[in-house]
Amino acid sequence: MSFSIRVDEDDQQVAFAGMLRPFIGDHMKAIRATLEAAAKNARAELCLDFKRLKYMNSIAFLEINRFVRWAVDARPNLKIKLIISSVIPWAIRKFQVIEQLYPNVSVVIYDKSLYPIQQVIEDEDFLKVLRTQEKIVWEHERSIISKHGLLPGMRVADIGCGLGDFGIRLSDEFKVEYVLGIDHSRAFLRYAQSVAKSLRLDNVEYQYGDAAALLLPDNSFDFVSCRLALQVFHMPEQIMQELVRICKPGGRIYITNEMMSCTTGYPEQDVVRMGYSRFLELSRMVGMDFDIGVRTMEILEDAGLEDTKGSLIAIDNMNTDRGDFAKVVESWIVSTANVAETARAEPHIHQDITTGLKAHINAIYSPKGYASWPIYAGSGRKPLIDKYDTDRSAQRGKGRGGAENGSGTGEFR
Repeated sequence: MSFSIRVDEDDQQVAFAGMLRPFIGDHMKAIRATLEAAAKNARAELCLDFKRLKYMNSIAFLEINRFVRWAVDARPNLKIKLIISSVIPWAIRKFQVIEQLYPNVSVVIYDKSLYPIQQVIEDEDFLKVLRTQEKIVWEHERSIISKHGLLPGMRVADIGCGLGDFGIRLSDEFKVEYVLGIDHSRAFLRYAQSVAKSLRLDNVEYQYGDAAALLLPDNSFDFVSCRLALQVFHMPEQIMQELVRICKPGGRIYITNEMMSCTTGYPEQDVVRMGYSRFLELSRMVGMDFDIGVRTMEILEDAGLEDTKGSLIAIDNMNTDRGDFAKVVESWIVSTANVAETARAEPHIHQDITTGLKAHINAIYSPKGYASWPIYAGSGRKPLIDKYDTDRSAQRGKGRGGAENGSGTGEFR
């Protein structure tokens, strides 16, 4: 087994990390003893945090189930919370059975709330438009990314990699040593993996994962990117902490995000502005912020990064294929309709979005018009002394008891 277990008596929590795969039940004896001691010492609620587990086999699950059954009998008034993630999909169903069996046991799927529109963005038609969008952005991004510290021979982690085109382009055009793409969409990953396989790329890999709880070791990558992804999470600061954690001291973190409030179109400027204002209003109903790009430098500074740099990816109808640009904006009308349904928004909100975005499309095509779509690119250097390492060491000092075995880290090349 390659895992760690940590007990925090102050927070009444037992946290697991790594891979839990005993061959026989006896291999779980130390863990069982740690859990029983934690249950005896807990006051009102004991939390078992499995969200950083990359793997758990059936033997481990059965032993956890036996512990829960013991705790329910030994401490009938103790509430037990099990925090899991969809990184181990089969575990969700099994843990939910435990929840049904014992009234004082609750199950929280940690990453479910982080991805409120997963089904919307995985629509097959939307995937096709995403490729066009990626192409448009890259046409302008390729000229500025070296400024943000990307160099040949680097090891790169692309978090929220989407369809994976970015990693393939870095391998081809910038000759990086290795790229690991992480995403929470299995549909995106299937596509990315198939393309990498067809191109016979052995230095580009894609893995399923949670951007807010990466199963990757500390200080492992020279360059960590997160492009057009922070804007779709409602916990961007937590994700930034993970980006900093996995970056090597002296390495760089690179993020891009939209600035929807700065999008414009002429001649119907007021109509376009109203449409994107409604777009932002709707996105915030489901925990997204498509205007987070304006906060880029603040986000980098708050993450403790040094030598911060900013660039504008200025996409407009003068420097971009108008047909491609219009297709992307048209896709937003469709995707926001799905989001509006999910959010149960008032009908007039999407009607205003549709009117505004159609005016934007007209501006894109108009020979006398102007239409823009600005994206902010920013980066910062991780200090040689990592304050997150210091913070985590302090947190580990709070924990008492428990057992450790192995690193508890994910596997990658």
